[in-house]
Amino acid sequence: MGQVEVEIVFLEDIEWQAENQCGFNLNTGVDVWRINIANQLTDMERFSTILQPDEVARANRYIQEKDRIRFIVSRAGLRTILAKYLHLDAPAITFKANANRKPYIEGSDLKYNVSHTNDWVLIAIANTDVGVDTEKIDPAFDFPSILPDYFSPAETVFIGHSPENFFLLWTRKEALTKATSQGLDENLKQIPSLGGLQFADNSLLLTDKNWNVNSFKLDDRSFGTIVTGQNAKELRFFNADL
Repeated sequence: MGQVEVEIVFLEDIEWQAENQCGFNLNTGVDVWRINIANQLTDMERFSTILQPDEVARANRYIQEKDRIRFIVSRAGLRTILAKYLHLDAPAITFKANANRKPYIEGSDLKYNVSHTNDWVLIAIANTDVGVDTEKIDPAFDFPSILPDYFSPAETVFIGHSPENFFLLWTRKEALTKATSQGLDENLKQIPSLGGLQFADNSLLLTDKNWNVNSFKLDDRSFGTIVTGQNAKELRFFNADL
C-alpha cells in the first residue's frame, strides 16, 4: 500500500478576472469560473434553447423552481464556457459518462468539473483531472452530529463549533473525491482536509497521483475548493458573462 501527497492551502486573495481576459487556451493551467445564479434570471428562456432535450426533461423534473433554475444555469453555463475552449456551438457538445460515472466530453480530452450551491455555480476547466466543490455556510446545519462519521479526531478539533470550518473542510473532501472519481463513501473520514502537506493511502483515493487542494471564498457566505494534479502549473479565476 503506497501513499500520495496532498498539499492543501487556502488562497486569501483571489483576483476574479473579467471573461474578456481569458484566452481560452489552457496549456498547463486550470481555469476556474464562477457564475452568480441570481444575475442570470433574465436569460432563462435563452438558456433553455442551449440545452439538449434530455437536459430540459431533467430540469422539468425538479419540484422546486429554485432547483430547476440552478440546474439550467449550471448546465447552460457549462455548455457556454466549454464551447469557447472547444470552438463549437454550445448545443453541439455531447456529454458521456465513464465506468465510474464521471462525465466527459465526447471527442475531446478537455476535463471539467461542476459544483453549485444556493448562490453560485463553480466550474473548473483543465487538461488534467480536476475536482471542484462549493458550499454555502449554513449556521443552522447540525454538523456536530456527523463529525464522528466523516472527520478525523484532528479535523474535529479544528472544526470545533465553527460552521465556517466545517464547510471549508467539507468542500476539500468532496472536491478530492470528485477529482479522483471516488465518490463520497465510507472512506470520507480518511480523506485529508487540514491545511499543509497531508498524506493518504492510494487505495483510499484510488490513485497514485499527488494532488494540490486550493480553497478560497466565492463571497462572504460561500467556500470553494479546487483539486488538481501537481502537474497543473497555474490557477486562473474568472467571472463568467453568459
